[in-house]
Amino acid sequence: MRRRKIIISLCILLGTCVLLFMLYIFVGQEYVYAKKYADTLLEFDIPEKTEVIERDFDYGVLYGGGPWGSGGYPTVVAYQQVKTNLSERDLFEHYNTKDFEIYFEGTEEVQKNGKDQIWYEGSIKNKRALSAEENNEQAIEAVIQYRKEFSYPFFIDLY
Repeated sequence: MRRRKIIISLCILLGTCVLLFMLYIFVGQEYVYAKKYADTLLEFDIPEKTEVIERDFDYGVLYGGGPWGSGGYPTVVAYQQVKTNLSERDLFEHYNTKDFEIYFEGTEEVQKNGKDQIWYEGSIKNKRALSAEENNEQAIEAVIQYRKEFSYPFFIDLY
């Protein structure tokens, strides 16, 4: 009788472990990997004379073209809106060290999909067209965005 209780307890414990692992695969794993990629921008040093107005990230396969637009892979989109007294060129050079998209005020357009996920599209200024003049009297605004497709172990896409 005691042996039967031990076997039943082990089966319940094993079943719980399998259930928790499946929950991690279906719910949490994608978020953990997306957050890791988003932190590339969100933890990037902010230059002097600059403040972050808003920052966020989201992920999914529906950024700009539906599930087939990104090959079915999830895409992480992290962005931060900044206000700065630096020149456009200084801000560009600070963030141009990574694969960040830099949109200055008036060159960006907010995009939204059916799941209310937002990202930015627009024209990125040519480096030669950027102003080198500092904005001491009136700060300028810009959107810094990082967009990347990613995959992860046990890739299971529920979309």
